[in-house]
Amino acid sequence: MLFSATFASGQGRYAKGDVLLNAGLGLGYYYASGVPLLLSGEFAVNDVISVGPYLGFTSYNRNWGGGTTWKYTFLDIGVRGSYHFSELFEIRNEQVDVYGGLSLGYLISNYSGDPVFGGYDPYPDVFRLGIHAGARYFFSDKVAGYGELGYGVAPLALGLTFKL
Repeated sequence: MLFSATFASGQGRYAKGDVLLNAGLGLGYYYASGVPLLLSGEFAVNDVISVGPYLGFTSYNRNWGGGTTWKYTFLDIGVRGSYHFSELFEIRNEQVDVYGGLSLGYLISNYSGDPVFGGYDPYPDVFRLGIHAGARYFFSDKVAGYGELGYGVAPLALGLTFKL
């Protein structure tokens, strides 16, 4: 079995059947401005592959002066899959999980405010393909901090992971 070393409680860093919940903030947003709020879930299909849903919410407000305002909200929804490289890279520290993967999602954009560009919406709803690489460090058997670089919702994401 991969990841055979264990924490004191007998639970390894990542194993088949684990369910992880990630909650974080995006630093930057690829589609517009704003700070994305990020949620994702991971179900460990085996000891190295996880799949699950993701959700991102971003709000972007702009006041141009003279009463001209824009307000956009963006909802990113989709699925993502990750490969966990710690065993392949021979990382023996059970508190560290290194991973990377792909995502497929749909962006829903909503605008309110003054007409933009004569009614033209520069942010239409679109399908998006993304890629991510990340690492998490488990502070305990159930809680980790994570960081991800990628293309999709945000160029950098930081947050917490909870093992359910």
